[in-house]
Amino acid sequence: MASESVRQIAQTGLRTEGWEPLTQPPRLGDHLSRQIADLIDRGEFGDEGRLPSELALADRFGVSRPVVREALSRLRSHGVIVSRKGSGSYFRKSPASGPTPFGAPGFWPIDSLAAVRKCFEFRTGVEGEAAYFAAQNQAPETLAFIAEALDRMEAAATNGAIATKADLEFHLAVSRASGNEYFEAVLQSMRTPIEFAINLARSLTLTRPLQHLRIVQTEHVVLFQAIEARDRDAARAAMRRHIENTCRRVFEGPGDIGPRMP
Repeated sequence: MASESVRQIAQTGLRTEGWEPLTQPPRLGDHLSRQIADLIDRGEFGDEGRLPSELALADRFGVSRPVVREALSRLRSHGVIVSRKGSGSYFRKSPASGPTPFGAPGFWPIDSLAAVRKCFEFRTGVEGEAAYFAAQNQAPETLAFIAEALDRMEAAATNGAIATKADLEFHLAVSRASGNEYFEAVLQSMRTPIEFAINLARSLTLTRPLQHLRIVQTEHVVLFQAIEARDRDAARAAMRRHIENTCRRVFEGPGDIGPRMP
């Protein structure tokens, strides 16, 4: 049985606006539009200015120009960019606290504690393999994204903050480092339920002694070190163990101070 605090946090989150399900699977243009929006949010193109040309974007992401046009059209429809005839596409970086223009198509929202558990179970398999290939295929630039998210989580842990966004970006960065766009596409498509589960787990962690927050951070550090060392089996095991431990902490409570090892 889940504790009353789990139920209270979960039920509060379930009433949050913007959790409506979208049943259509994401197309390549949809996925690319989210990638470009994420790069804009991270400041990849500066705070305000011109996007690279369609040809440059097509070369960067390994897609055709029609796919780029579809992605840019989606970004325009959400007000993320504006196009000027003969000049190109321009953007203005949205405030960090502003709502993201993209939902999470393809997966239903979290509507029960049973769905939270299923989300963790599904992630264990998918993200475990993503970590395996991240260790095999990581490059300096993709490893840097993982390290940056890890640093943000460390800063949050030091300040006793919740760090949901940094945690989510860490897992997305691992999937990106795999070199297989399908891993990131799956995680992006279920971004809403993943974010809900992370927020629930971290909200509960903040109700417990500081040691538990350090345990969560250590699990991420161990995973990063395995990927950095290109130890594929250790990376897979570390990711699976982290997600399984997180699920256990949500549904069974913190238990012993130390994380459960295989």
